[in-house]
Order: sequence, then structure tokens, then C-alpha cells
Amino acid sequence: MSKQEYMRQLKERLKRLPKEDFERAVAYFEEYFAEAGEENEAKAAQDLGSPQEAADQIIRDMALNYSKEPVQNVRKGLNGLWVAVLALFAVPVAMPLLLTGAILVLVAVIVVWTLFLALFIAAVCAVIAGPLTIVAGFSVITKSFAVFLTCVGIGFMAMGIGAACVYATYLLCRRFMGWTLHKLAVMISKGRKKNA
Repeated sequence: MSKQEYMRQLKERLKRLPKEDFERAVAYFEEYFAEAGEENEAKAAQDLGSPQEAADQIIRDMALNYSKEPVQNVRKGLNGLWVAVLALFAVPVAMPLLLTGAILVLVAVIVVWTLFLALFIAAVCAVIAGPLTIVAGFSVITKSFAVFLTCVGIGFMAMGIGAACVYATYLLCRRFMGWTLHKLAVMISKGRKKNA
């Protein structure tokens, strides 16, 4: 039997093993054939026995090795039990802390949006007050030309600064909205990956 046929049959019989054990067994047989050389492949296959016998021997050896591990697994199980008990006792403390943290984050977001709203309202008021100031300047034009020019200047300045603030607030809101939605999407996707 050729090396390729022997390895194909062996892999077919060992395919249900855990990946690490499967790779270790296949590597051992590949190395055995490599040491024998191409001219001695048939003799090496004969020395190893049939692929069925070799696979059965590997599975028996693995079962024997795994049967020695339950003592360690029991200890790991007790560690897991202690972790579960501690988690159970931590819930009354952790849940309020988690809820408080979530509320603080929500309040921070609301405060930022409120600041944006206040800035926007102030900017709109400045835009509205600009023309009113110019109109008020016309009412004093006969008494004092300097006051008239001051009112007109302040009116145009209020309209310009107000319009710039409205636009800046719009840009800030768009950027903050994008950032907020991105962070929210990242948190949701992380939560889905953990639950999957």
C-alpha cells in the first residue's frame, strides 16, 4: 500500500478526533513515512499495520489518556461552582452599579444634547434680534446718527454671529449624532457576539 493511500484511509478513520489530536497523529505517521524514505514506503506501511488497526490503537490510547483526567476536571468543576456562588452573591451589588453606570451615561448624553439645543436657541435668537436692532436704529436716526450706526452694526454682527453659530451647532449635532450612533452600534454588535 502506498503512503498516500495509507494516509488517506488513516485520516478518514481519525476525522472525528479533536483537531489537535488528529493533527498530532497525522504528523507522527507522516514523519514515520518520511524517515523510512520513498523506497521503503510499502515496508513502513506493513510495519505500522493496516490503517484500521493504527486508527483503533490511536483511539484506544486517547481514551486511556482522557480517562485519567476526570480528577482534574472535578477540581475545575468545583472552581466553577465557587465562581457561580460568588456571582450569585455579587448580583445584588453589581446590578445597581451597572444600572447607575447606564443612567449616568444616558444623563451625560442628554446634557450634551441640551447644551446643543441651548446654543442653537441662542444663535436663532441672535439671528432674529439682528434685524430688530437694525429697525430700532432707524427709530433713533433723527436724534443721533452715531447711535443709528451702532444699532445697524450690532444688528448685522448679531445676524452674522448667530448664523455662524446656527451652522456650527448643526455641524456639531451631526458629528455628535454620528459618534453616538456609532458607539451604540459597536456596543450592540459586541453584545450580539458575546451572546452568539
